[in-house]
Amino acid sequence: MVSELVETLARMEKEVEKMFRDLWTRLSAEVPLRLEAWEPPADIIDVGEELVIYVDAPGFSKENIKVKVTEDYIEVTAQKSDEKAVVGTYLLRQRFRESLYKRIALPVKVRPEQAKARLENGVLEIRVPKSGVAKEIQVFVE
Repeated sequence: MVSELVETLARMEKEVEKMFRDLWTRLSAEVPLRLEAWEPPADIIDVGEELVIYVDAPGFSKENIKVKVTEDYIEVTAQKSDEKAVVGTYLLRQRFRESLYKRIALPVKVRPEQAKARLENGVLEIRVPKSGVAKEIQVFVE
């Protein structure tokens, strides 16, 4: 009786795994940007009057990258595709599009209208001035 239960559970586990694998395959074909987007590493450096943000973007050109800056966050998106004329029929196609997405909450308010970005050797550098010095106030307890 226990062995039958174990066999039934093992069979159910395989069926569930297959269902998720099939679902993932179908979804990734229908919505490739969301499911294949890579979240790159990033660094934020406080250099006094401005923040410098570095985001890895290897293989992307500056034409592929979009940077959105608000006073609270920076959002980097990029997409490229390898659309080439192919003779034959694809049996499996997984490498045709690459994308990245990174949203970074900033530790201080910044001036988005003065942001500058440049791409060098696969690393995106974003420089944005702070909107002001953070104030620290001592509160006395009454």
